[in-house]
Amino acid sequence: MTTITIQLPEKAQRKLSALVKELGGEIISVSPDKKNSKKTKLLNEIKIGLKEVKAIREGKAQTYSMSDLLNGE
Repeated sequence: MTTITIQLPEKAQRKLSALVKELGGEIISVSPDKKNSKKTKLLNEIKIGLKEVKAIREGKAQTYSMSDLLNGE
């Protein structure tokens, strides 16, 4: 899946949320103010990372060694 971060008027949030769910997506978070945006972004990144760990444990994703990452392989 792909994660998208957008800003939109509150009145459009319900319609967009319904569309995302209809298309099989998932609303990870809704943040009405910018104060929480850094915290929300961090939490979303942690959630994505944990999903990647789960995929690796289930054998659905490839693991990389540190040398692979440093050498760009």
